[in-house]
Amino acid sequence: MNAFHFAAFISIVSLIWAPTSSRADDLRNLKANIMKHGTSYTDLRELTRDIGPRLSGSNGAAKSVEWGLAKLNSYHLDRVWKQPVQVPHWERGTVERATIMGGKSPITLAVTALGRSAGTSGIDARVVEVQSLDEVRALGFKVRGKIVFYNRPMDPTLEDTFTAYGRAMDQRTQGPALASSFGAVAVLVRSMTTLTDDDHPHTGGTSFRSGVKPIPAAALSTHAANVLSRELKNRPALKVHIELSAKTLPDVTSHNVIGEIIGSVTPREFVLVGGHLDSWDLAPGAHDDGAGVTQTIDVCRAIKQLGLRPRRTVRCVLFMSEELGGFGGEEYARQAGLAREHHVMAVESDSGGFAPKKFSIDGTPSVVADLKAW
Repeated sequence: MNAFHFAAFISIVSLIWAPTSSRADDLRNLKANIMKHGTSYTDLRELTRDIGPRLSGSNGAAKSVEWGLAKLNSYHLDRVWKQPVQVPHWERGTVERATIMGGKSPITLAVTALGRSAGTSGIDARVVEVQSLDEVRALGFKVRGKIVFYNRPMDPTLEDTFTAYGRAMDQRTQGPALASSFGAVAVLVRSMTTLTDDDHPHTGGTSFRSGVKPIPAAALSTHAANVLSRELKNRPALKVHIELSAKTLPDVTSHNVIGEIIGSVTPREFVLVGGHLDSWDLAPGAHDDGAGVTQTIDVCRAIKQLGLRPRRTVRCVLFMSEELGGFGGEEYARQAGLAREHHVMAVESDSGGFAPKKFSIDGTPSVVADLKAW
């Protein structure tokens, strides 16, 4: 994790460093400080052990905001503050059941609700298995009154699992709303993982656009998806019973947490490093995105501890509510626009605390060319 943090810092150092400083010496000192005295692991241990899951709107999320504020202040940044943002408040509850009915005996399927799913005290319906959103569009209202089962797997042969994820995740993010628009009563989605026969379902977010009725939507473990697919081939008319106690509560006010080291030459130009403070509710959120949060904090800690002064302002942002719709990022961008702040570059760490491999870049060809030059 510290190695990734240092690699991320090198990518921006030429943008932020004062021209009078000895860049080579500063880089050596930064590397030594981060590798010998970095706080990413100890801070991550606090965040995951003392707070744990941090889904937006939850008590854990509120505690994490105060933790982030105190942590940035403890490293004596020039300025630290909370930025209010309205975020969704969704709770999964305690009931998550899916059962294949009929046959010699019921078959229990491992299942977990998707974020922003509707709840149900009980649905019994036939199942339509599909591999894509286009199949649902082609079926149209033939799915009315049925459960749509999206079963396109992530490609386990791809070295870059994020590419595999990107090719499969539309089933989860867009699939429930599309199925609902054609009258489906619920959705089951194969979990987003390259493990082909794992019995632990993976949650994740979905969304229902304005005018589309939220319906129960849940992820099946890949093992359960395999079982359901096999049973459907033998019994096309089978029914599945679903119970979910998920519910959506009114939005609440939460916060992005922001800290900065003011630039010595062009303080109104910003280089942003960030991670998202919220996490899903079924695990402590170490990789997604606790590691990114503590890497982000350690960037500013190391600069400040060494007494270095960047040319531009370095701002670290701990974003809220990435998992349930990116609301913290949107509010930060809105406020930056209102303040006419000029951001030269933004770097987010949200790929887990693994060994560094690459950067991904979103931008026009000219932006990509600039970054390669830097």
